[in-house]
Amino acid sequence: MMKKRGPVPIGNIIADLLSKRGLGRPQAANDIEEIWREAVGDAISPMTYCGKISQQKLTVVVTNSTVMQELVFRKHEIVKAFNKKTGTNLIRDIRFRIGRLPNS
Repeated sequence: MMKKRGPVPIGNIIADLLSKRGLGRPQAANDIEEIWREAVGDAISPMTYCGKISQQKLTVVVTNSTVMQELVFRKHEIVKAFNKKTGTNLIRDIRFRIGRLPNS
């Protein structure tokens, strides 16, 4: 006898989809950081921290306004590189904010 299924939370559906694409949460965080480093370069990446992706917007914390300005100028290029590397339109915008990096 088959058990009747009720509604499935949308979070579970998205988590399943991401894991099937190889972007499960723990792995996705590492992948995002690696892709970010490749996109912005080794000189700038230590002064940044990638936050979460929400509604196709990546939140990035930067150490100072100079780094932020450089990244704002390169935003379109970074989004394009990010999506090319993932093979999806994972992000469409990047939001930068100045703050303290979690690992410092």
